[in-house]
Amino acid sequence: AYCGVASIVMVLNALAVKAPPAPGYEPFATFTQDNLLNERTEAILPQQTLLKQGMTLTQLGAILAAYGTTARVRHAEDDGLDDFRRAASRQLATPGGHVIVNYLRRAIGQESGGHISPLAAYDAGTDRFLILDVSRYKYPPVWVGASELFAAMNTVDADNAGRRRGYVLIER
Repeated sequence: AYCGVASIVMVLNALAVKAPPAPGYEPFATFTQDNLLNERTEAILPQQTLLKQGMTLTQLGAILAAYGTTARVRHAEDDGLDDFRRAASRQLATPGGHVIVNYLRRAIGQESGGHISPLAAYDAGTDRFLILDVSRYKYPPVWVGASELFAAMNTVDADNAGRRRGYVLIER
């Protein structure tokens, strides 16, 4: 249920967004899964809901925006494969640009259901994206074909009013 939280933490730290104190990391301030959630995020996604079902793409974008980032949520039904490839590869090539994807694990040959993780790179020669899986104890980083990844995002998320999964383009 915390894959969205872990993905947000990775991106906020990469963007050097001002973080709250983090016990155990003094004198550094850094985002962790323990200090990301607060009163602002509770208004977007109550922790009790998060614990039961994780977060939707819409909630992910709203939490990122609550921390002062520009987060453009794109559902797969809004775009086609070519639009996704172009937008995500351009974002990854932009300094300070990040992409988080929400996809169905089963659609790329992994176990379980919906999942959220950041993208790390795009290789135009092989037309593949590198997913930095936040559940690295279970799945290491993996290269996935753009069409395969888009198909995994183009699946219904019942917890998001039947909308399809997708991706978020993030920058400071």
